[in-house]
Amino acid sequence: MSAGKTRAKKHLYEFGDFRLDPAERVFARKGERIPLAPKAFDTLLILVQHHGHVLTKDELIKALWPDTIVEENNLTQQISQLRHALGEGVDASDYIETVPKLGYRFLSEVREIVDDEDDIVVSKRTRTRIVLREEEEIEEDGDSLGATVPAAPNPNQHVGIKAQVIPTLQAHRSALGLSHNWKWISVSFGFVVLVVAGAVSFRDMRSHRSSNDERAVTPVPSIAAIKPRYSIAVLGFKNLSGRPEDAWLSAALAEMLTTELTSGGQLRVVSGEEVHRIKSDLKLEDEQSLAKPTLAQIRNRVGADIIVSGSYVEVGREPESQIRLDLRLQDAAAGETVFATAVSGRTAELFSLVSRSGAELRSKLGAPRLSESEGVQDQAALPSTPEAARFYSQGLSRLRMSDAPASEKLLARAVAADPDFALGHSALASAWSALGYDEKAKSEARRALDLSLNLSRQQHLLIAGQYSELSRDWEQAVATYQQLFSLFPDSVDYGIRLARAQTSAGKGSDALATLEKLRRLASPTGQDPQIDLAQATAAESLGDFKQELEDSERAIQKGETLGERLLVARAQTEKSWAMRRMGRTDEAISTLLEARRIFSEAGDIQGVGYALRLVGGAQQERGEFTQAERSYQEAIAIFRRIGDRRALAMSINGLAIAHYENGDLRGAKALDEQYLEIEREVGSKTNTAGALGNIANVEDALGNLAEARRLNEESLKIFAEVGDQRAMGTALGNLAILHYEQGDLEGARKKFEEALEIKRTIGYQRGIAYDLSGLSEILRAEGNLDAARKKQEEALAIRDQLGEKHNAAESRLYLAILDLEERRPAEAEKIATASAQQFHEDKSAADEAAANEVEARSLLAQGKITESQAAIDRARALTQGNLNLPLSFEISATSARIRVAGKNPTNHFTSTSARKGLESSLSVARRCGYLEYEYKLGMALGEVELQSDEDHDGRTRLEAIAAEAHERGFGLIARSALALLKAIPIPR
Repeated sequence: MSAGKTRAKKHLYEFGDFRLDPAERVFARKGERIPLAPKAFDTLLILVQHHGHVLTKDELIKALWPDTIVEENNLTQQISQLRHALGEGVDASDYIETVPKLGYRFLSEVREIVDDEDDIVVSKRTRTRIVLREEEEIEEDGDSLGATVPAAPNPNQHVGIKAQVIPTLQAHRSALGLSHNWKWISVSFGFVVLVVAGAVSFRDMRSHRSSNDERAVTPVPSIAAIKPRYSIAVLGFKNLSGRPEDAWLSAALAEMLTTELTSGGQLRVVSGEEVHRIKSDLKLEDEQSLAKPTLAQIRNRVGADIIVSGSYVEVGREPESQIRLDLRLQDAAAGETVFATAVSGRTAELFSLVSRSGAELRSKLGAPRLSESEGVQDQAALPSTPEAARFYSQGLSRLRMSDAPASEKLLARAVAADPDFALGHSALASAWSALGYDEKAKSEARRALDLSLNLSRQQHLLIAGQYSELSRDWEQAVATYQQLFSLFPDSVDYGIRLARAQTSAGKGSDALATLEKLRRLASPTGQDPQIDLAQATAAESLGDFKQELEDSERAIQKGETLGERLLVARAQTEKSWAMRRMGRTDEAISTLLEARRIFSEAGDIQGVGYALRLVGGAQQERGEFTQAERSYQEAIAIFRRIGDRRALAMSINGLAIAHYENGDLRGAKALDEQYLEIEREVGSKTNTAGALGNIANVEDALGNLAEARRLNEESLKIFAEVGDQRAMGTALGNLAILHYEQGDLEGARKKFEEALEIKRTIGYQRGIAYDLSGLSEILRAEGNLDAARKKQEEALAIRDQLGEKHNAAESRLYLAILDLEERRPAEAEKIATASAQQFHEDKSAADEAAANEVEARSLLAQGKITESQAAIDRARALTQGNLNLPLSFEISATSARIRVAGKNPTNHFTSTSARKGLESSLSVARRCGYLEYEYKLGMALGEVELQSDEDHDGRTRLEAIAAEAHERGFGLIARSALALLKAIPIPR
């Protein structure tokens, strides 16, 4: 060796005819290499290093899978593979002994060899006891060695590939940002190195020496940044035959090759979905090779190091037809071709053709060959017949083009041709889900999961995650995707899947933490705009609309730079949602119209419909109900045409809400019933429950309280069954309002508190404000005005923080009502006037009318009769044709008081007309069961009677109301009724 240079000492282990080389990860017998799967190699290494000692199953599992929860069967499989490699029978114990109910022991004598430059020193290995403690030394026969024993590296976690010598590729290593010698990351078995913030890399390492032994030991990696795997994108292949009937092979070969290269987890392969988006955005056709600028664009988009493309030609006729596949590997950074090859085979043997192609690509990229078990898993992941491959690839293509109806038909034929094809069933589940048929989607996903046991762990977890999502089991989905992301922390796709599951599970803060890990990945991967878009969704779930806006704008900016048109459009829909929540409805509509234009130009008809549906929602917020109905009808026509039942149902639901907000309650109910019918047809429990809740709200406004309560209870039960926490909280809040309206204050309080607990648990700030406001109203009704004010001010603070101008105005209006009760009418008037102005800007007629009614009461309390009459007239005009009963009751009571106050109360006409109006409203309130309004209208009627020639009736009425209200807990009404009796003396 040259002066000044030293070579690291190398540890080898020999037993029988076998040699184990941890550094090179080679296991050989008499010099002949024996292939082992990475995890099996790690298992053997641990057993050999601790030969003679029993290692418990728990110790082995923790060392082999330090950051992942796995079943014991995973360890059993590794032991089985090792026994096969060692030439043992299943029950043999020449090398590996099974210790019943405990673990395993390596029996053979082991020689440890230290290869120090040209000298080989054989050292006797002292037996040790494994201690699984973080950052502690291993105790060896009572002596502290200061040494660590290498444990199982995770072959699928933040790994590199030992590069084979490819001259052209090596010339561009620096451009790709890759080292010449990629090595597996080893984790010390002496302690468990946890992955902090998902990041691990190498540092400079020193050899430790024991005071009792001059042995060199395996260095320990430190915690730093994730080292991404080599990234490959398979773009597709050009059909040189020109025959349309052969066109399906392009997608089939690309899909199968992508699946094959994914096997083993050593390569990070860009998903077929992402490749489709790239080709769509860049308007790429299948080409034999790509120009340098195009390669750079793809690399900037997905961080791909190598792009695979090429061509194929099919000659002859089935069943004897032959395929020639020409493969070309291009260095995405350097823009040059680094390798080209060709493979041929019979069309009937597509799997063999793809397998050979994949093996050659792996070899040229320096990736280890697939083990025997990985090869079996790889084969199980591919369709077994060309017919199944054809329908599968065509079905996936249609699904990625948002043509779910065509996709479903093709994928159904694929699984009919190969019933045991797990990925085919999984794709069919996605198609059913896209069409809105939840139960069918769940059934197919279950079938896929049952068939996925023969697949790789990576593919099995993906299918398990899909099933959990379709089952709305968000906790399990989080756990599954957490395992995937732990295995592959350099995968943006898996990180985003985890974050979205966390968001759906009500764990928005956890989602943000997951996405922050993705941001730490090396550029361009860590700068992927999909991370920003997922972060916007998480922020929205937490009610942080300002952050949602910032994240979506960042996604748009990055997407525009990268040319990701469809992502930009999706980010614009997210941005519009934040704008609507912040009261910037005009800007939201402009943003949505721009998204619609992009979707249309990209040929994404489903996206066009989605944007139109959101436009309708924004328009109805502005009170533009005619325009909103037009937008919804356009969306409905699109979704009917493309067969998207879920989107159709949601558009009908939006149209129903527009009718509800416009006061057309019966029209809203008819549309909600259509919505319910579709959701029951497609088997969506969650949306069925939502539809029931919507109908309940209409029934409530129509005065059918008992029916509204029944429907809400049914809705709540379904939400509980599917585990939708956020929806459960909303349903509980609706039930609380019904309890309140029916006079059950304690029942209402319990429901609001249950809802509040759920929403606080999941961090749903907007919902928390609703429940606080509801609790405030209960406290007001009980007469506890100070506590009511505190609760409402809490709600207001949240709404102000979230930028919810409309809801903040509602909270202020409730505070104005408290001002009235506390005899501060001038302050109440100012607040009510400001709230009415906000509601007017928001085009919310019903809320504006409610504010006008409070304003009228405030003016009446100040003796401003004329102004009070004008305010109540405005309220009445705004509610023409509106069947909202609670609001009509408030207007009726205030109108009667103004009428009596403005004229001679002894005037028979005035008194009679006021009484008739109140009696009519009171009859409706009593029939419907609105107890509080029965009291309020009764008090107003008693007040009129006290000031007329029916004083006795008025006193009797008010005394009865005071007594009953007190008994039912309506302390404020009881107090007010008694105050009226005292204020008006008994006539002599």
